[in-house]
Amino acid sequence: MKHLTFSSHYARAILYGLEQTGESVDPLLARGGIDAEVIRQPKARVPTDQFIRLFRLVWKHMDDEFMGRTSKPCRLGHFHLMGSLAVHAANLEEVIRQSIRCYGLFSEDIVISLNLDGAEAELSLTHRRPELDPDAFLVEWLLLVWHRLIGWLIGRKIILSHTTMTGPLPAHFDEYRFMFPCRCSFEQPRNSLFFSKQYLSMPVTRSPGELDSFMRKSPRDLLIWADDDDSVTTRVRQLLEQSETRRLPNLERVAARLHMTSYTLSRKLKAEGSSYQKIKDNLRRDHAVTLLTRQHLSVAEISHQLGFAEPGAFSRAFKHWTGLSPLAYRQQDQ
Repeated sequence: MKHLTFSSHYARAILYGLEQTGESVDPLLARGGIDAEVIRQPKARVPTDQFIRLFRLVWKHMDDEFMGRTSKPCRLGHFHLMGSLAVHAANLEEVIRQSIRCYGLFSEDIVISLNLDGAEAELSLTHRRPELDPDAFLVEWLLLVWHRLIGWLIGRKIILSHTTMTGPLPAHFDEYRFMFPCRCSFEQPRNSLFFSKQYLSMPVTRSPGELDSFMRKSPRDLLIWADDDDSVTTRVRQLLEQSETRRLPNLERVAARLHMTSYTLSRKLKAEGSSYQKIKDNLRRDHAVTLLTRQHLSVAEISHQLGFAEPGAFSRAFKHWTGLSPLAYRQQDQ
């Protein structure tokens, strides 16, 4: 994690609300030791420490945890207050419902809901003033915050089944592999995270003291997941990442590497809201996005590297994963 960087797109997004006030951001960046020229370069990467400092500088300068992207500011301390109440909840469902009530007091613009009518839990977020959040950065950020915070509270990484967004596929979609490591669909009815209902009954394992430490370091632990994730989904993903993409092992071989039967592996993955096919598809999607940014590789060459029988099959799969053909995605990235 020491070499982790963040897209300059997000750095510019953090500054957007402040810039809308007409205030120059350069003096603030200079005080924080942040390179303004790097942030202005469309495809630059911002080092982790600078990125975290940028969040903190803007939060403090604006006294607004929503960074100027709602009609009224969300004063510093609201997030900590919500966590201080949630840490005393009995289980994850109570955490979510209590936190939803808190957000209803914090802002009239941000509406969060939990829907349990379907096979999975659906956590949705609506911005009632989307014109204040034109690139949907606040929506993306708050979904990420909720996903990681509630997982931290129960001491588990919550495996997402899939994510939906109301907007079109963004130019920075390649960052989604870190933000929302699952299948993502765009131009959908709601901004939602989907995950197994089995997480909802899990107990809160964190103490108020741990929460205070978590908040003091915020947003570091929201942006950088700990390396101690022992979920079966992550272990399978790590095994697949060690293989050649076009020669990924089958379920039986992966199960044997993990010293269990294929039935047991499938059952454990299902309990986490995942499956071997979903993990394999997400890995291939992530590799495809990376390879498509390399303009010297043709779609046929990428298809071969990813193990598809022919380019048409790859194009159909990529469009299913992202909503765009490989060529349309490459043109958007230019």
